[in-house]
Amino acid sequence: MNLVIDQGNTFTKYGVFDKGNLIHFNSGKYLDEHEISNLVDKYHIHRILLSSVQYSNENIQSAVKNLNISPDIKLIVLDSQTPLPIKNKYETPQTLGKDRLAALVGASTTYPGDPKLVIDAGTAITIDFLSEDLQFNGGNISPGIQTRFNALHQNTKQLPLLNLSDDSPFLGTNTHKAIWSGVQNGAIFEIDGYINHFNSLNPSTKTILTGGDAYFFAKNLKNPIFVDLNLVLNGLNTILEYNAKTK
Repeated sequence: MNLVIDQGNTFTKYGVFDKGNLIHFNSGKYLDEHEISNLVDKYHIHRILLSSVQYSNENIQSAVKNLNISPDIKLIVLDSQTPLPIKNKYETPQTLGKDRLAALVGASTTYPGDPKLVIDAGTAITIDFLSEDLQFNGGNISPGIQTRFNALHQNTKQLPLLNLSDDSPFLGTNTHKAIWSGVQNGAIFEIDGYINHFNSLNPSTKTILTGGDAYFFAKNLKNPIFVDLNLVLNGLNTILEYNAKTK
C-alpha cells in the first residue's frame, strides 16, 4: 500500500493507493500527523511520498521527523532531484511547483499517447504542456479565480470581495455583476484561448483540468476537456512507484 500526501497552497490532501487504485482520500488545512499515523496503521502502508508547495525542503524534513515513520517504511520527499518518468526540461527545476510536476506525471499515465495540456485551476491557474514523447518544456502561471476577486478587493478602495458565482451575466449591469462577469469570463476566455492555440498546433492535443475550480470551467469552456480531480495524487503515486522500481 502507498500513501501520498499533497500539501498545497490551501489544503493538504491524502491518498492511499492499492495497486494503482485510489482506495482512500481525505483533505484538511494542515499536515495532520495523527491522521497520517492512523492511515499508516490502518492500511499497512509500505511507502510514503510527501509533496509540499508551502515550505522549503528543510522545513519539510523537520515535519517528516515529527511523523515518527517506522524505518521499515520507504519515505520519499519530492524535490527537484527525485527521478521522474517524464523528461523535465524546465530551466529552474528547483522552483517548479511540485503539484504542477505531479499533475503532468498523472496525465502521462492516465491519458497515454498524444500531447497533453494540463490545467490546474485553484489558487493559481497553471497551464502546462507535455509533448507526445513525455517532454515538459514549460508552462504558464496566472491568478486563480478567487485570487482575482481578492486582488480587486484588496487593491481598491470600494470594490467588494466576491466569490465564484454560477449566475454571472456576460455584461454587468451593476458593480457586483461587473466583477463577476469580468473575473469569471476573463478566466474562461483565457483558458479557451490556450486550448485553441495548442489545438491549432496539434489537433490531437488532450486537455485535462484539475483543481478546485475545474468543474466551473468544465461547464463554461467551449472546448472539449477531461476533468480529473485526482490527477495530482495519481501523479504522486506514479512517481512513488517509479522510484520503487528504479532503486
